[in-house]
Amino acid sequence: MKKLLHWAAAGLLMLAAALPASSELTLPPDVMQYATEGINGVYSLDFDTAQKNIERVFKDYPDHPFAHFGNAMIAWSRYEYEYELSDDRQRKVFEQILDESIAGIKRWIKQYPEDPNAYMGIGALYGLRAMFTMRNRSWITAYFSGRRAIKNLEKSLELDPTYYDAYFGLGIYQYYAGTLPSVIKILAKIVAIKGDPDEGVAQLNLAREKAHFTSDSAKLILIEIQNTRNSKYYAPQKSLEYIRQLRAKYPKNPLMHYVEIICLYETAHYDEVTEQAEDFLKLIGTDPFYKDIYISRAYTALGTVQMQKGNFEQARALFEQGQQAIKNQEPSRWGVWNEVRLGEVYDVLGAREKAKKQYRYVLSFDDKWGFDDLAKKLLQTPYAVPASRDVGPLPPQA
Repeated sequence: MKKLLHWAAAGLLMLAAALPASSELTLPPDVMQYATEGINGVYSLDFDTAQKNIERVFKDYPDHPFAHFGNAMIAWSRYEYEYELSDDRQRKVFEQILDESIAGIKRWIKQYPEDPNAYMGIGALYGLRAMFTMRNRSWITAYFSGRRAIKNLEKSLELDPTYYDAYFGLGIYQYYAGTLPSVIKILAKIVAIKGDPDEGVAQLNLAREKAHFTSDSAKLILIEIQNTRNSKYYAPQKSLEYIRQLRAKYPKNPLMHYVEIICLYETAHYDEVTEQAEDFLKLIGTDPFYKDIYISRAYTALGTVQMQKGNFEQARALFEQGQQAIKNQEPSRWGVWNEVRLGEVYDVLGAREKAKKQYRYVLSFDDKWGFDDLAKKLLQTPYAVPASRDVGPLPPQA
């Protein structure tokens, strides 16, 4: 299930650029300029620039689907990336804007019922609502939102069969609905959730190859799929190829930079992981797009790669440095994951009491990120490096 939650963390950010060809016929050049600058702002995580330009689109086209969709995606991206899903106030802002955006596109559809852009926009927003409510374990709401998403995306294709951008959302649904963990499959049967992961991957590749605006989004989701271990689609070298293409295209985006670090780790380029993670850390505080909240990401990479290489004393030092570096920050997903990893390192080094203290510390936080079950398990049974000597993927595993 965590994989389904992550598709918005990358793909939906890029889907903010999904402005279909039909809109090009109705938006005048100045609004197209604002829209393009807004899109570039989202790609670069420059949300103030993005918001300013989306507001200009609203001024000339008050209910245009692109304006509403862009506004919701900016709110989501702020919550996801600026606040690392850790700020309840920003979550409420996002929820309100999402509701208003869906209502606004519904008004547009009443005026322009044959506009595929509207069905694409509202379908994507229903998909975002499905993901968000699933993260909060509101399974029934997530199910009905997902159904509405698919219905609207299929409607956009009915109106324009060459609208390949719609295959992005459809591919996500087919793949993730078809790869639900067993714990969720009982619920899936009750509400008749069905998916075909092979069809989903094929649709995502179709979007990657032919979509006008979601080609890059499809690459990001395919990276996620191709980095999933024990999967028939596992192809991390291809993921590394895709992310290097995207970094070349969007060099200012720090999260593209970090995804490359993840792909380097998955392809066992461990020295390059250290080199790139150190560069990433140096950019925090000097580049305006590399935020302080990303510090824990850098230390996760630096510490985990030393674990993977068997250098647990070095890993301990790095995770402890990370702990100190973020001690004045609000808790975040990556920060708490660092605490889990530090506990595991203590266990390997034989410092069981320190490890247990770490796991109790993890349990002291609200379980926003799903680490409680792992922390409880580690309190009962000390962490040990698997016989394979593989300490697991770099990103948080919950």
